[in-house]
Amino acid sequence: MEYIWKIIGTLSILLVFFGSMYNLFKAEEYAKKKLNYIPAILRYIAYGIGIFCSGYVINLIVNNFV
Repeated sequence: MEYIWKIIGTLSILLVFFGSMYNLFKAEEYAKKKLNYIPAILRYIAYGIGIFCSGYVINLIVNNFV
């Protein structure tokens, strides 16, 4: 049973990581096309906050599952 929890934890970490990277990629793509009026530095600050939050969620998963 312990191995099942490790597998679920590992899959959860991968899902959060790749999901957040895909969302950042799509957000940047959309911002370049439609949000020209927002300065790039503000967009990158928002992306940094998103990466920090994803890292926090991964940390919570690691502490609970692994």
